[in-house]
Amino acid sequence: METQTNTVQSKQQQIHRRVQQKIAGQYLDHVDPDGVFVREFFPEKLAEFKQIDSDTKKKFDIQHRKYRKSESAYSIQNVCWLIASMAVFYYTDFYRAVLYDPRILRLWFNVGVVLVGVNICIALFLIVYLSFIKKVHSDEWESRYPAAIPVASAAFVVGGIFMTVGLWPVWGIFTPAILIVFLMGFVVLIAMMPNF
Repeated sequence: METQTNTVQSKQQQIHRRVQQKIAGQYLDHVDPDGVFVREFFPEKLAEFKQIDSDTKKKFDIQHRKYRKSESAYSIQNVCWLIASMAVFYYTDFYRAVLYDPRILRLWFNVGVVLVGVNICIALFLIVYLSFIKKVHSDEWESRYPAAIPVASAAFVVGGIFMTVGLWPVWGIFTPAILIVFLMGFVVLIAMMPNF
């Protein structure tokens, strides 16, 4: 009886060791994709990190499936952000205020809109043109176009500040909150769109 228990425990330890080695291999792939660190310091362990048999993987997946969290784009939080965005748009009369309110500082607001437009154009270029048309994986964006993401980020931040300054005379201290709710509504709307 005792030898049977030891055998089961040793098999479990072997499975755990192999899974840990595979996880460590995946971690090293992300941290050190060229394998410089492992080749330099642990050349004998490199083969162990990369190998795991399919039976061990299946057992691990079955055993730990309950800990995985699958998230849908149609969660309660996303629906709430979308509803909040629509409510803020309706109750602030945003469309009419942006078009006709004389209190808006037009120069600041228009520059902000142009900068946010630059951000959206870069995002469309990366997502639609590179990913869907050219079939370039998102991991290669930075190597092919290293300035795209920093320029888009800077344009968005500066554009958001400019839009806040431009709209401040209309809504005052509520302006940043209104723009953040619109941003979250836009992000959720994009996340809810089906993948083509």
